[in-house]
Amino acid sequence: MSGKGNFNRQRWIFLKRALRKAGVDGAVGFAVLGKLWQLLTGPLTQLIMVVSFTKATQDYYYAFTSMLGMQIFVELGLHVVLISVSSHEWSRLSLQEGQIAGDAAAKSRLISLGRMMLWWYGIAALIFAVTITVAGFLLFRQTQTGGTGGWAIRENVAWLTPWIALVIVNGLQLPLLPLTAILEGCNQLSVMNRVRFWQAVGGTVVVWLALTSGLGLWSLVASAAVRLVGELYLVAVRYRPFFNAFRSPSEKEQMDWKQEILPLQWRIAVQGILLWLANSMPLLLIFKGRPEGEAAQLGMTWTILTALQGASLAWIETRRPIFGALIAARKFKELDHLFFRMTRLSMLIMTATVMCFSLTVWWLGTRSEWLFERLAGRMLPLGPTVMFATAMVLYQFALCTNLYVRAHKRDPFLMASIVSSLTLVAFQVWLGKQHGSSGVAAGYLLGIGCVQVPLWTLIWQRTRKEWHAPEVADA
Repeated sequence: MSGKGNFNRQRWIFLKRALRKAGVDGAVGFAVLGKLWQLLTGPLTQLIMVVSFTKATQDYYYAFTSMLGMQIFVELGLHVVLISVSSHEWSRLSLQEGQIAGDAAAKSRLISLGRMMLWWYGIAALIFAVTITVAGFLLFRQTQTGGTGGWAIRENVAWLTPWIALVIVNGLQLPLLPLTAILEGCNQLSVMNRVRFWQAVGGTVVVWLALTSGLGLWSLVASAAVRLVGELYLVAVRYRPFFNAFRSPSEKEQMDWKQEILPLQWRIAVQGILLWLANSMPLLLIFKGRPEGEAAQLGMTWTILTALQGASLAWIETRRPIFGALIAARKFKELDHLFFRMTRLSMLIMTATVMCFSLTVWWLGTRSEWLFERLAGRMLPLGPTVMFATAMVLYQFALCTNLYVRAHKRDPFLMASIVSSLTLVAFQVWLGKQHGSSGVAAGYLLGIGCVQVPLWTLIWQRTRKEWHAPEVADA
């Protein structure tokens, strides 16, 4: 028994070393597990949707998710800033018995940041609930009564009540966003990603039950409710001692919103709004102006590809608090070593997974069985799928460099993002009106490959050289 026990222990040690070498720790492991769960269960979810939904209902399903992205108009990308700012303060703090310990000035600044942001997000939640409800009502009502370009969704879909309920549940999540962003900046990703993994599992099961029970669009509401419960658990239960310190105003050094947050926030807000236009506007235009079911094809393919991208980005996104701490300590060689290692892994995984997905789409197109035909009919054909996949592989490196630069609490991407996002919108709308989803895919690839990636790469190279001189390390 002892020999067998030693063998198993050695095998476990070898596995842990292999995972560490691959950049997988607790934070990454559960982040990837969550994405893998979504990828593995996604086909079954889509199959249930194919059986349970008409094409029109599935169009509404993806249009709802795109419309919810308008949250950026009231949230203004502030959670990204909070992660970066809090990570710099956390470099002088630690967690002891669930409570914040360390430098008094850093603790005071962190508390003032959290209290300030609670007010901001409380107001944002109210604005979001009103404006997004009205915007959705105008869009979806007009679509049912008549479409553009000679097309319209004729089927009567009961969308109003689930839409209002979905907005309310998502609005309740907004005030929790600054608190979870601060937790992420304070390097609590291992626990957070574990909770979010179980959120993903619970959300999937709830969606399956809702779909098979004939609840239709209410399945989105049920999924959002599971996310809300998970966020409430993190803030009110798991990290309650952590946030007890935020109940009283900080008495020492305060965070200066105008000097330390606003300069970065407004840049990220503009970029976030433009990014929403580039990523969501094409689907909404397809929803309004193309035949029934085409928005569902675009939405399903986009959902799968973005899930693959999210999983592969986990290797580097979970290092964001570490990047901030290394920058605060001016350990630029360690920063670059970690960044390049994680970026290589992220790019390799993204390339391999989108190739597998593209091959799967091709294989489904060769099958004549009812199940495979139905699945293939709810996804884009191989041509536009490959164009989207290629663009996302190129975009992966740009996302990594963007994260690296913003970890410095600076954002020089504003003009490049404006130019690239407007170019993406123009290409997709122009080609999409002529060629539908294939035109949208071609426009996305052109905008990403010819404009956005080159611009962002040049900015990353310039800032890395200027900000780290003379410590900048050779890659």
